[in-house]
Amino acid sequence: MMDVARRAGVGKVTVSYVLNGHSRAARISEETQQRVLQAVAELDYRPNALARMLVKKQTDAIAVVFQSGGYFTSLSGFTSEVMRGVCSACVEADIDLMLHTRPANDPIQEAQALMDGRVDGVLMLRDGGDPMMAEVIRRRFPLVLFFTRSDDPNVPFVDTDNYTGGKIATNHLLDLGHKRIGMLAGGTGSIASNDRFNGFRSALESRGVPFNPGYVVRIADPSGEADFKQLMTLPKRPTALFAWSDDDAFQSFRYLEELGLRVPEDVSVVGYDNSTLSERSNPPLTSVQQPVFEMAKTATQMIVQITRSEVPDQPRLIFVPEIVIRKSTSLIRN
Repeated sequence: MMDVARRAGVGKVTVSYVLNGHSRAARISEETQQRVLQAVAELDYRPNALARMLVKKQTDAIAVVFQSGGYFTSLSGFTSEVMRGVCSACVEADIDLMLHTRPANDPIQEAQALMDGRVDGVLMLRDGGDPMMAEVIRRRFPLVLFFTRSDDPNVPFVDTDNYTGGKIATNHLLDLGHKRIGMLAGGTGSIASNDRFNGFRSALESRGVPFNPGYVVRIADPSGEADFKQLMTLPKRPTALFAWSDDDAFQSFRYLEELGLRVPEDVSVVGYDNSTLSERSNPPLTSVQQPVFEMAKTATQMIVQITRSEVPDQPRLIFVPEIVIRKSTSLIRN
């Protein structure tokens, strides 16, 4: 920068103002600006990004943290839609995005690595009680949770009413005459899955249908395929399934086909997320809609505001789900 200043015949501060877009505020003439820019071109000067970050104390970058780095490589309609919303907001805000893909054996070390100065804030989707998330919260590092939540009133989040969503899905199947309804649940630490399960169970009991714990399987577990196929070959197997995610619903389609069971003729299936793949599956999937793109974009805008010392209008935002009925559910036929 000093070389540029000498060639342009100006002070170093003037060069800084021009390169940072503050010429008008500093009342720098057009002729001086052109001299500086010409000197920059002649010297092939490129500002040192690290030095600028140290001066500004900002990186203009945020990180996205999922439960594991493998989420970024999965063929998940949900993950794709989340990242589409995040990237859309990042482009609009003119900030960079880092994907947190390298875990650490120690959650404290992982949290410290995340807060080492490479990003200004974090978007995080982790299980309830996750120790790394707890450490980031404890350190008051700029953070917005999305598709999950925290009981800490100081932690902002964007989520959907998963309990109501679980009830909506189950009531739809009950309205179609199904009594033997199974659930494909997510991980035991997933706040979203647990809330959807509670809504599922509440809907059954409020309609006088006994809850059968044997009808609940976790299809993503190592034993998930075997557990699912054992469930669906019982003498009194479920006639309908509520999957906590569209991804699990699509997986159930494949397993049901292997068992010779048809959707919806033999088994009705409801998913959750209403991902873009729901319309294109065979049959098209009935699904509880949460506006994944909008939620991800809103959460990203929120963390950008926080990193810029702005206060979000609604730091704890819960979207209301609704069901989109397609051809994967029908009146009970057996």
